[in-house]
Amino acid sequence: MSEVEEDVWGAAALRPTEPRRAGLKTLMMEEVKSSIRLLNAVSEELLAGESHEEEDGVSQAMTRVLGWLHGTIATPPLHTETSYRPVEEEKKETQLSTLKELLQVFLHWHKQQQTMSWRLWMLWAELGCSLDVLRCCEVPDAKATSFSDIVMSAQPPRGFPTSETHCNKEKQVAFSCELWDAVVAKPLHGAPTGAYDAVSTKLIDLYLQWMTAAMRGYEVAFIANVGAPLSAHLRASTNNSQLPDTWLKFANFKMGPGCIAKNAAGVAITVVVLSALTSAHRAPEVAGYLESLSAAVVEELSRGLFPQHHSPVAIAAMALGLAALDDARLPSSHAIQLQGGNTTLLSQFAVLRLLSLQLLSSRLKPCDDATKFDYQQEVHRRVQALVAEPSHAVLQEYSLRMTEACIEEMVGFFQTSLGAHLGLVEAAQYVLPAELFRSNMLTKLQSTADRTAQDESLLTSAPEIVAFLKQFYGGVAPILEVLSTGELVRVFLALSRIEFAREVCASAAANGSMQTVTQRLEQALEQTTAPPEAIFAPVFRSLAMHSMTANAAIPREVDIVAGCQALAVGLVMQRKLRILLFQCASLIDDALAVVFSGLYNVFEPVDAFAHRFLGVCLTHLTQFTPLFTVFPHYLQVTLAAYPANASRQALTKACGAIFGSLFYSEALTMPTENNSEIVETAQRMVLWAVRKCCDRSSELLAEENKHVNEAAGADSPTTKSGEKADGKDAAVSETDGLYLAGLVFELMKMAPMDILQASAMEAEQLLARWKSNPRILRELKSALFARISQNCEAEKRAWFAAWYIEVDRLYPVEPVKPTTSSRL
Repeated sequence: MSEVEEDVWGAAALRPTEPRRAGLKTLMMEEVKSSIRLLNAVSEELLAGESHEEEDGVSQAMTRVLGWLHGTIATPPLHTETSYRPVEEEKKETQLSTLKELLQVFLHWHKQQQTMSWRLWMLWAELGCSLDVLRCCEVPDAKATSFSDIVMSAQPPRGFPTSETHCNKEKQVAFSCELWDAVVAKPLHGAPTGAYDAVSTKLIDLYLQWMTAAMRGYEVAFIANVGAPLSAHLRASTNNSQLPDTWLKFANFKMGPGCIAKNAAGVAITVVVLSALTSAHRAPEVAGYLESLSAAVVEELSRGLFPQHHSPVAIAAMALGLAALDDARLPSSHAIQLQGGNTTLLSQFAVLRLLSLQLLSSRLKPCDDATKFDYQQEVHRRVQALVAEPSHAVLQEYSLRMTEACIEEMVGFFQTSLGAHLGLVEAAQYVLPAELFRSNMLTKLQSTADRTAQDESLLTSAPEIVAFLKQFYGGVAPILEVLSTGELVRVFLALSRIEFAREVCASAAANGSMQTVTQRLEQALEQTTAPPEAIFAPVFRSLAMHSMTANAAIPREVDIVAGCQALAVGLVMQRKLRILLFQCASLIDDALAVVFSGLYNVFEPVDAFAHRFLGVCLTHLTQFTPLFTVFPHYLQVTLAAYPANASRQALTKACGAIFGSLFYSEALTMPTENNSEIVETAQRMVLWAVRKCCDRSSELLAEENKHVNEAAGADSPTTKSGEKADGKDAAVSETDGLYLAGLVFELMKMAPMDILQASAMEAEQLLARWKSNPRILRELKSALFARISQNCEAEKRAWFAAWYIEVDRLYPVEPVKPTTSSRL
């Protein structure tokens, strides 16, 4: 007999045997012994589950033996010292022999196992824990070898959940429920009180140890996946009145609030188990324990209201929040449900984390849509109650800060790289009409964006992103709407930050929250109780801050997040323009910065709004928005965007508005002696605008000329791959450059006579730059002649004719020689 056997069963052999009840008589001992012999002969290969047929036979044999063992545990001994009979002694000896053989099976499997199959490992763990319970029934010796300690230090089974399989919800749920049955529920079922008290704490610790190991590295996702199914399993399968009290004692001793930082996973599982076991009848002591944990977690959350998934605070908060939400979904019971402000915050945290879990992996779907909707409705109800209680002002602030942080995390995901952001734009294109996007710019960016490094498990496909945005916005927007009664401006900013998601949702239900909050904001602007600067200033400041911290890898024009936010803010400015101009004059420059940020955005409504607003500023609001403040930046942005992002039509329209506002300004149309300084400034600005256009045209012409020279220098008209060289890019660059030059010549005709000559001299510099390039000079002169020879006032036409004669003399070009066909 081994030392382990001596420790466990030695004392029992020396003790007077006590006859058992009739339960033992019903068991077929020979069949049990036959099963034990089979189990003792199991090989290492069979334990690894290499043969499924043989594994089925071993599993059935172990199940049969465990059934006998559980019956032995549940059968209390008969204390019949005066009626002692020899036959009972024989039965006791048979039982003792069987138990020793079971111990040999347990140790044999432990020595053989390397990586045991899942099913056999669970049966082996159940055997060890059941032997521990029986040891405490027979020999209550604390110093004896503990089989549960061996299970605790064993190798995990094959298919054990790990962070690499964090999306496999089925495996995680199966492990959690089967482990519960194997090491807690079945071994303790029917155990005498003395044995129960002696071993239950050790089995609880064993369960927590293996659960902690299974969720290591992805605890929040694991709890989200396992929490509700495990709770349902515990409620349905566990009927042990002693277990809640025992677990509560264990929790108070080893899983209190002070243990969150060191063992958050153990605390989280303890919360799930205690909540489930007491869901029907929750004692005040259990409610007090959960409330103490909630208070400690909320205290930590106040320092960082949306901690990352690996944070101990996030792990504990997720468990507490989900437990409260699951309580609310159960039919009415006698359980004491936690309803305070702390529980509201934790429930909100759990819902926000559930909504954002797919940012970790698109395959993470811990609950169905109906369950998630129920959770959201419950949080909405709780937040309404929180806002209605004035004494919870601090918790209301925490609630808003948590939502703001969640939004920034989501937005940040799509702004980590150009490839990730283009995925967001493509998702918007997936559901919105094509004419709402600037396809040319997107095509060029998509061809250059590097997406090879993206994780395939992340949100990448348009349908997945659309589904995510709809769920996220549907969960977050109603919470913000409720909170807007206290922090209107911040809520409006938070909603405008995810305005792009509302556009993607494109539904009346999704529009409701933003419409309500915007209406409240505009009503607040109309009221005299607070100055409008108190509303506009933080809004403009927030947008400026986001623009300064934006990812430089994402061009401003393609940033649909910033663009849609600028549109949401800009539309409020447009509707309340009178208040902005007359009561917030110091903020006009900030307001214009918002408008400028929307120019040439990939989302067409943003760009259209910006041009429309600036057009009004140039033509009707020069008293409030000085012409010389608006048009220079407008022109520079437009020229920089052409031709990649600004089409010829957009270029013509913007330049027409800019030069028209200059030429028909009061300074140039009605000059007086009193405003001579303003007139001189206006003339200089006209010349500056012409010069900027000519500079951009010259840049484009230089690019075209480079392509032409490269093509001319090639040895062969075919590329290395044998295809014909594509001269399309060169032609496009040439056409773009010449088109802009022609537009300058066309706009020049609009100049007042007082400044016509100076404007023409500025445009003539473009010809001077290309004097040494006959081809480009010929094209520029041809474009110039075509523009000034038609649709021109008589006085100006005469002046242009004389000027062109001088230009033709200063910049002569040899005529193109006609090509003749070869006589060969």
